[in-house]
Amino acid sequence: MSPAPDWNPFLVCAASEPPAPMRSPATREGVADRLRVAAFAELQAREAFLWACAALPDAPEGLRARWAGLAEEEDRHLGWLLGRLAALGSAPGGRRVSARLWDALTACRSAEEFEILIAKAEERGRQAGDRFRTLLAPVDPESAAVFGRIADEEVSHVALARLHFPGSAAAAGLP
Repeated sequence: MSPAPDWNPFLVCAASEPPAPMRSPATREGVADRLRVAAFAELQAREAFLWACAALPDAPEGLRARWAGLAEEEDRHLGWLLGRLAALGSAPGGRRVSARLWDALTACRSAEEFEILIAKAEERGRQAGDRFRTLLAPVDPESAAVFGRIADEEVSHVALARLHFPGSAAAAGLP
């Protein structure tokens, strides 16, 4: 496991501590909770893609180049989520979040292991984005639209695992 980046402005809970439970999605605070958690996941993914480019020498050059591009996409998603969080008057550090994703990704020792693990995380994020697009539409259509745009883009992130490691992607149940 690699040393964690500076996660500011997020507040990260200790590894043994669970993150704060999300509040009702029918409230402004609950919408902010979902935006915050998603934003932190995007930040962890961005940093993990950059880490993998440098730390996993078995990755083919084309895959490494794609990871660098995905880091830029994750950064764009992070910006959308933080922008929406700010529009709601909420701070990224308003509640503690978990860095378990970073810990798991940086424990990977091969490009294949990393790609499958991050693809599974991206797929979970895509599914959550689809759920939030529907769930939040009546409460906060703007946040719902942000989640939807991100979910739509995650499809290509997940497809990368099938392209480079089709057997492992199928074994992992990736679509």
